[in-house]
Amino acid sequence: MKKTIPSQEALAFCFAAYRTNKGYLKNTIRFSEDNPTQHSNKEMVKQHFGEYKDPDFVDFKTTEEDYEGVDIAQKHFRRYTLGVIGDTLNSFQKDVLAVLNLQEVPFNKLGLLAYVPELVKREVEESKFKKLLRMEYRNSRNVGVVKDPVEGVVLILNKFWSEQWESYNYVADLNGDLVSFMNKFEYNTGERKRLKGKVKAHGKNRNFSVNETRLNYCKLYKV
Repeated sequence: MKKTIPSQEALAFCFAAYRTNKGYLKNTIRFSEDNPTQHSNKEMVKQHFGEYKDPDFVDFKTTEEDYEGVDIAQKHFRRYTLGVIGDTLNSFQKDVLAVLNLQEVPFNKLGLLAYVPELVKREVEESKFKKLLRMEYRNSRNVGVVKDPVEGVVLILNKFWSEQWESYNYVADLNGDLVSFMNKFEYNTGERKRLKGKVKAHGKNRNFSVNETRLNYCKLYKV
């Protein structure tokens, strides 16, 4: 018989792993003997509930904060019901919802469940960002023409890490218009930076259909 874990408890430990790692770590990082191994979120959860433990695995506990995260996640995924009715969920979202609807989570689904805290965070931020674009940037205009130099102070509105390019993708406000660009350095949402770059293309934002100018060769400086 396969081992199962009560759904609420399993999800709480997923949030505990997320809190411990200060985010979602996809792969375990093994350091030298002087530095402890940083286990991926899914390995932390699997080793907590499973029989196998790495020699350097340090077990962890849940807190009230983690159960608050569970409550937020459960409320968030209730909205998926409308997605099921309208058939707007992607295959990954459907897989997550199927697991979350179980009273007992199979051990082999813990890896999927471990991503839930990051998924909730991203989707909540994406929802807020869509609302911001809809309310504030409907009249966003194209900036310059292709290959034109661009310079000015930008306000970072949104970011996500691209594993493919090993860089952050940013969407920012430049004089009330949307621009997007890649950069290997991390900047915070709400931060202002002086930017120098060139126009790569004109298009639409991927989250909401408003004008957005894609930039390249970007360098950012302190304001």
